Amino acid sequence: MLPPWGPRFRDTANDYNVESPSTDPVICGRKRGALWGPHLSHQLFRDSPVVPANTILIGDLFTYGAVVHYSCRGSRSLVGNSSRTCQEDSHWSGALPHCTGNNPGFCSDPRTPAHGSRLGEEFKAKSLLRFSCEMGYQLRGLAEWTCLLNRSWSGLQPVCEAVSCGNPGMPAHGMIVSNDGMLFSSSVVYACWDGYRTSGLTTRHCTANGTWTGTAPDCTLISCGDPGTLANGIQFGTDFTFNKTVSYQCNPGYTMEPATSPTIRCTKDSTWNHSKLTCKAITCGQPPPVQDGKVEGTDFCWGANISYSCVHGFQLSQPAILSCEGQGVWRGEVPQCLPVFCGDPGTPAEGRLSGKSFTYGSEVFFQCKSPFLLVGSSRRVCQADGTWSGVQPTCIDPAHNTCPDPGTP
Repeated sequence: MLPPWGPRFRDTANDYNVESPSTDPVICGRKRGALWGPHLSHQLFRDSPVVPANTILIGDLFTYGAVVHYSCRGSRSLVGNSSRTCQEDSHWSGALPHCTGNNPGFCSDPRTPAHGSRLGEEFKAKSLLRFSCEMGYQLRGLAEWTCLLNRSWSGLQPVCEAVSCGNPGMPAHGMIVSNDGMLFSSSVVYACWDGYRTSGLTTRHCTANGTWTGTAPDCTLISCGDPGTLANGIQFGTDFTFNKTVSYQCNPGYTMEPATSPTIRCTKDSTWNHSKLTCKAITCGQPPPVQDGKVEGTDFCWGANISYSCVHGFQLSQPAILSCEGQGVWRGEVPQCLPVFCGDPGTPAEGRLSGKSFTYGSEVFFQCKSPFLLVGSSRRVCQADGTWSGVQPTCIDPAHNTCPDPGTP
């Protein structure tokens, strides 16, 4: 049994009379959410289908998968599909049917398809209508209709469908980050994977001739280039692309500057995260000073050796060689420069010695007891070669002032 029908509404845009159930009037032209299929969280809604003159629409659910049915009033005959289904592409399946008119010699007024135009306003028998679509839309169905003598049109209601550009393609090492469809006026936005640089346009549009503007961008691997070898050092790593690292190590005797991480990393802007390091020669600085001594050697670099010598009248406490090692430290025992020691010069018999120091530069004095006389040096000085100056003195008894006869050979 058909549902009760309420007041008639006039669709001025398409010049149709629309009847709706008195219990719940159909509201046409309403869309909710995004135009996506059932595989997403949003439910697909479609415009309510237009109801041609003298046609009854059964069904008030216009979501994805819903089915509506058509029938005609009175003795009119239905021309076209008796049922249509809301599809995933947000269009109703099939073409809009119509009912034969009851005005002798005239056909009912066929509506103008959405996004289309109609040439011809005569609906009498043998009248000809021509349909066309807006730019970006293509006609599905007959472009020309003729009003037949049986008061029906010679074809099914044409539909203007948006031109499809097809799959825009996916760039190697890239992805689509935004896409609102593949139909006319749709757009697609590309991006490259991490570590790849985009070359070309990232946005393409579906045009009226069914092609995408431009081409998919190229995604090229980011490279920072060879940072170069390190003077007096060793380089580890030969991959210079995004997020890869190169490490350095200095040769023995060299230290890295600045004193940061020895590893550099290739960043997404094709530069290394910090400048290349340098290897600076390690030096030990001035060797420790020695009093009354001096350094022998002027090379203070890592691995070099120095020794010491003493000034005149002094001698080393021990042989010593210092080496520059590690991070610039002298290794070895620092010697001392000690005064030359001449030893005790001795005290002559019947005499006495004044002076207790027997090192370089020291003086000693000699005297004889009375009545002895001093023969030799009364003052002697310790010399740099470790000997005493002068002649060792003796004390002579004055009573023995003659020498015995040496004899005749």
